[in-house]
Formats: sequence, C-alpha cells, structure tokens
Amino acid sequence: MRPFVFACLACAATSAIPLFATAQDWLSKAIPAATRTHDFGTVARAAKTEHRFTLTNNSDKDIHLRSVRASCGCTTPIIETEWIRAGETGSVLARFNTGTFTGSKSATLTVSIDQPHFAELQLNVRGYIRSDIVLNPGEINFGEVPVGEAKSAEITLDYAGRSDWQLVDIQCPSEFVAVKFEEFSRSGGRVSYKIQADLADTAGIGNLQSQLALRTNDRNLTTVPIRILGSVQAPIQVSPQSFSLGNVEPNEPVAQRLVVKGKADFRILDLRAKKSNITYAKTDAQKSAHLLNISIVPTAQPSDGEVLDEIELVTDLIEEPIRIPLRYKQVTKNVAINVVAN
Repeated sequence: MRPFVFACLACAATSAIPLFATAQDWLSKAIPAATRTHDFGTVARAAKTEHRFTLTNNSDKDIHLRSVRASCGCTTPIIETEWIRAGETGSVLARFNTGTFTGSKSATLTVSIDQPHFAELQLNVRGYIRSDIVLNPGEINFGEVPVGEAKSAEITLDYAGRSDWQLVDIQCPSEFVAVKFEEFSRSGGRVSYKIQADLADTAGIGNLQSQLALRTNDRNLTTVPIRILGSVQAPIQVSPQSFSLGNVEPNEPVAQRLVVKGKADFRILDLRAKKSNITYAKTDAQKSAHLLNISIVPTAQPSDGEVLDEIELVTDLIEEPIRIPLRYKQVTKNVAINVVAN
C-alpha cells in the first residue's frame, strides 16, 4: 500500500503545478502588474478619495471574486462585481478613509478568487492625508442630471495653519464645468473658501468623473485635488445596456428581461433586430418605467460564428431609436446517428 500512497501524493503535487500556472496566467491578462498599484497622492482630510481596479475576463469561464481584505484600516476594499462573466469586466473599489486617518498611509488589498481557479490577487494603494485642509462635503457631486439641463454644486474648504495661506486658482479639465471660488472667512491661521462648480447644459450623455486641481501659495504643497462626479442621463435608460447570450442554437428562443425607464411617461412602439427575431408582450400602456420579458430568437447563419447584432428600441418619447448591443455565438445541434449493421 505504501508505494500506492506515495504515487498518489506525487501525482497530486505534479497536478498542482499547471493549475497554479493557469491561475497566474489568467491574472496577468485580467489585470496587468502595472495597474495593480495606485497612488492617491496628497489629499485633503474628509475628501472622497477612491480608486477602481478593473479586471477583464478574457477567458471562456466565469470568474468569482470570493472576498477581499485590507492590511490597514486606512483603506476599505469593496468587491463591486462578484461574478465577472466571460468577456466582461469587473472591479474592486479601494476607498481611502481620509475622514479618520491623517499622514502617510498605505495598504495591501488581497482579493481571493475561487473560480475557475483558486488564486490570490494583491493590489496596493498609498497616499498622504493632510490634516490642515478639510473639505465639506468631500467631493463635488452633481448626481444625476437630465441631458440638456444645467446644475450647480458647492463645497467648503477650511484651512488651519499659516496666517497668509491662500487659494489662488482652480484648474478643471472638463470643458463642461466652470469653477469659481471666494474667501468668506479669515481669522488668525484659519481661512475658509466656498467653491462652486457649474455643469453646463451642453454636457453630453454619460458619466462625468474628473478631478479639480486647487492651486495654493503653499510652497511645500502647491496642489490639492478634489474629485468631481456626475451622470448626465439620457431621456430613456435601459438595463441591461447590452446582451451577451453566449452559445445559442439557430431558431432557439432565449428568454431575457429588459427594464426601460424614462424622464416622463412613454409608450414602447417596437423592438427589432437585423439578425434576430425579438418578441414581447405589446401594450399601449403609457408609463415612466417598463419591465419587458423578451424572447430573442437568433436567425443568423451558423457559419457566421460570433454574431454582433443590435436591438433597436423605438418609443414615442424620442425620435431616434435606442440601440442595445447584442452578441452571441451560433452553434449547431449535435445529432446522434445510429448505424445499424446488416
């Protein structure tokens, strides 16, 4: 029995080698080593400071992020995408806790992955949190803004230190955001500024994520960053924003759900695609939110392989149809052939 046990252990040790290599190979493609470290730089106390690490699943199997832990309480890690489907992108958020920590801080975030292979991914963050500058609130956030509308947001900057400290300029990289500031309080070594950001009504649809650069007369540190966020919303929102069906058979229906929301009550007039038949329960109901149970029947030729299609959603709220990307791969049925010998 001993030789048998020894042989099994040897096989187990040998089989673990390619599994480990496979996991490391996937990680190198999912998130390159150069993007696993982020430096927040020098930030104000109470500033909303976050960084999103993205992982791209280039394999044909789903990836499961089981857990994440941080080596220091100065950073809170959050798994934003527990399951990263094949061909899709997920993320892990690192939130720098500037409200409770000051000075130079760093942390290692360890992400545990248990499918399709076990692996541990280490991400690193660092930064310096100033105790003499406090922001309230910690960021400029416009929230959700309907397209074509303008919006303003304000924050307060409080400084305690030098009596001659000044905010001299603010630089904003976004052409759709104008920023102004004014000093409203100064006493001894304390000074307060009001900072106002105005989002123009010409801003395009999509997420706004940028960073203001506050210029000061501080020779030791002339720049203070402030995060600026917002989302310019289209008249109609759809979820999901795309469909990836994986392997499908020709003329076999695939059930999906589509949520459609608008800024006002509207009707859905049509759902159509060029390489697929789309069916759903039609109704004349006019409302601001529609939940559709749809059936997608692929009609492309099997020889097309991976099919890139587009679902057009037509409503009476806007003239142009909303285009939803649709992707699938055509596969043929395996037909068993019985050969009868004479």
